[in-house]
Amino acid sequence: MKKYFLISLTLLAGMLAFTACHSEAMESVSSAKGDLNLSSMKAEVNTNVDTVYVGSRAESTVDVSNFLVTIYDAQSQKVEQWNYNAMPEIVSLAVGTYSIVVTSAETPSNGFDTPYYKGTATCEIKENEVVDVPVITCKLANMLFSVEYDEEFQGKMGEDVVTTITVGENSLEIPYSETRSAYLIAPEGETTSMIVTLKGTIDGESIDYSERFESVKIGVHNIIKYKFALVSDGSAGDGTLGVSIVVDSSMTGSDEVVGTDPGKEPGIDDFPEEGGEDPGDGDGDENAPTIVGSNFNGNAFDITKDVLEVKKGASAQLQVTLSALNGIAHVYVTIDSKTLTKKVLESVGLTDRFDLAEPGALEAGLKGLGFPTGDAVMGQTELLFDITDFTSLLGIYGAANHNFIIRLVDQIGLEATETLKIKSVE
Repeated sequence: MKKYFLISLTLLAGMLAFTACHSEAMESVSSAKGDLNLSSMKAEVNTNVDTVYVGSRAESTVDVSNFLVTIYDAQSQKVEQWNYNAMPEIVSLAVGTYSIVVTSAETPSNGFDTPYYKGTATCEIKENEVVDVPVITCKLANMLFSVEYDEEFQGKMGEDVVTTITVGENSLEIPYSETRSAYLIAPEGETTSMIVTLKGTIDGESIDYSERFESVKIGVHNIIKYKFALVSDGSAGDGTLGVSIVVDSSMTGSDEVVGTDPGKEPGIDDFPEEGGEDPGDGDGDENAPTIVGSNFNGNAFDITKDVLEVKKGASAQLQVTLSALNGIAHVYVTIDSKTLTKKVLESVGLTDRFDLAEPGALEAGLKGLGFPTGDAVMGQTELLFDITDFTSLLGIYGAANHNFIIRLVDQIGLEATETLKIKSVE
């Protein structure tokens, strides 16, 4: 019995000693710290978005003294927070990875002249080392809107006209008389959908018209433009005027149209006008752009219905004709494919979204695959979208469906969208 007692006591003592050593080691690891040099940090604000808006409250520089500087750990837990003008020069932190987030407010809000700026940097804290924080550039992180009416529209609208912009669960009313910048809380991501509702008196009639827009950019200046568009019933000389809404998104004041000209739709009040315009004068949906499947291995095809099969490793002749009587402004292409991932496309100088009219850094890659770009696209009334040289790449990673979503926008904001559907087969 004595023997068993001695063995048990020895084991207990060993366990206690191991626990003490383990606890000491853990304490040593958890107490390892380094320093973050906040005095090296400079916060600046990119105001390009606001400065393109005439009358905006944004200046060429923004006072960042009351911006919030927040440190989050790798688990996104808040560790420290100060106002920019009150933060310490050095802060000691446990070893690990941290995000330093600079914001113009605790949270974004919906309202007028309420821009929400945000910038982030990541720092790795190492034991007994001082780590400098890099320059953090804060950019607009909510959505900026303004409303414009063309001269004819202004002449027919009453003072009760109100535009309501809805993005997800957030909405804001912009009266006709409002001149300030409107801001809405933005969801995560680069683009979102929104609904624009126009209510009030137009040409003596009460209207309530809503339209949904997809792929609206976040963090840029979105200008909602109203005008009248001629809606023709096919007869010469007579026509009605319908509401047209176009949304321009721009960081620098360019005209990247991301909306549609709806023409006449059910439930929309139209406004009769004597005389009307000639259907062939370049305005109206009768002159809207078209996208037609013109050549698949020598035969025309129906781009709205047909799924074109291309054998793995083979090249197929494949061409789509784009027509715009008012001249082409943009040809947006989105590639939706499980095998042609963004990484695969980047290897051939592309990405999954591009604009043939304004290709930017992708121009060389697009030209290498035979696509027209830039001046060869802008202003043209007809363009051949030829992906013959691209078809041999479709089956490299096996059988799959590939959708090329083509969105053609003309010089006056009319547009058409079709999906070129291809299936690579063994």
